[in-house]
Amino acid sequence: MQPIPKHVAIVPDGNRRWARGQGLKPWMGHKYATKTTKEIFRAALECKITYLSFWASSKDNLEKRPASEVKLLLNLFKREFTKLITDKDIHRNEIRVNILGDWRKQFSKEVKTPMENVIEATKNYNKFFLNFFVAYSGIDEMLEAIKKIAKTKSSSKITAESIKNNLLTKDLPALDYLIRTGGEPHMSSGFMMWDIADAQMYFSEKPWPQFTVNDFKEAIKEYGDRKRRFGA
Repeated sequence: MQPIPKHVAIVPDGNRRWARGQGLKPWMGHKYATKTTKEIFRAALECKITYLSFWASSKDNLEKRPASEVKLLLNLFKREFTKLITDKDIHRNEIRVNILGDWRKQFSKEVKTPMENVIEATKNYNKFFLNFFVAYSGIDEMLEAIKKIAKTKSSSKITAESIKNNLLTKDLPALDYLIRTGGEPHMSSGFMMWDIADAQMYFSEKPWPQFTVNDFKEAIKEYGDRKRRFGA
């Protein structure tokens, strides 16, 4: 039996480029991407992947994109997190939903309320974990962790454990596998830069709206075929 990664993270890139290729406004790619996200979430559940993380938006996405695009993104967050509150798969499979990032500082109450509600509704589940990184910057995450440690009496004894315990991801295991779509093999804004240290990576040329369940399962199969040496 091939090994299955415990924690898979996805950087769903290529939405805007896909939309342009379809003759649509660039930001419409985000709307079509929600369907892919739902399909891959259910495929990961079928594969018994315990932790699944999506980078839903970076801080740069929200601070530098056109106002019309940001408005669409916020409306999508409001709509999709509202749906998750009563999603049968979430409750049947006891999936805890986590939302990490700077969204509490940036979003209006109207957008934050369904996000807070889904966190509250699933906080006691421990079978599977669905994590969304929203208004997130890995660089900011590391800076804030270092600032917290610097304020403590133990700042002269910094360890890998103390760094992890001060990250937004302190309750998540390190990444086993990162999948990035969109044909641009790089890591923007240091996504989960501490947790990705020993992860395997998989890059797909397909933009996220074109990434299928079969593509996902092929990526998971490739993970199982890879040999891990960890420096040996």
